[in-house]
Amino acid sequence: MVEEFGNIVELKGKEIAVVLCEKSSFCKNCASMESCQVGDDNRSKLVEALNMLGADVGDRVKLVVSTKTFLQSSFFLYIVPLIALVFGGSLGQWMGGVLQGGPDANLLSAILGTVFLVGSFFVIRVGSRAIPKETYMPRIVAVVSEDDIFADELKK
Repeated sequence: MVEEFGNIVELKGKEIAVVLCEKSSFCKNCASMESCQVGDDNRSKLVEALNMLGADVGDRVKLVVSTKTFLQSSFFLYIVPLIALVFGGSLGQWMGGVLQGGPDANLLSAILGTVFLVGSFFVIRVGSRAIPKETYMPRIVAVVSEDDIFADELKK
């Protein structure tokens, strides 16, 4: 499980909270650490989380994202477009070889690869709207104090 700590800064209805999180030890191991510009101060980020505990504005909370959800999201955002790019490129190479007197196979491969890549981003964007937000949203699992956070960091 991926865990983060933060402060609730806003409530959106009864079940959604906006949490201000700071970069944590998890961020240190991330491959995108250097390119991640999470907030104006480059140290914080706003995250919408499912608030089933009824925590209030100002509460310090612990957010959790299941590993399954994290991996599924990563697969759809990174692997699916890569598969679409390779498929489009391969289709272009095949079509370039089959079509007599047609466009160059490499050019067709580049064009179809790009079209399939952009198309996959569009499909992901439109398709993600059909998935309920709560499915992939982080969840608030506890209202914590600073002492609890310090003790949790010592365990790691």
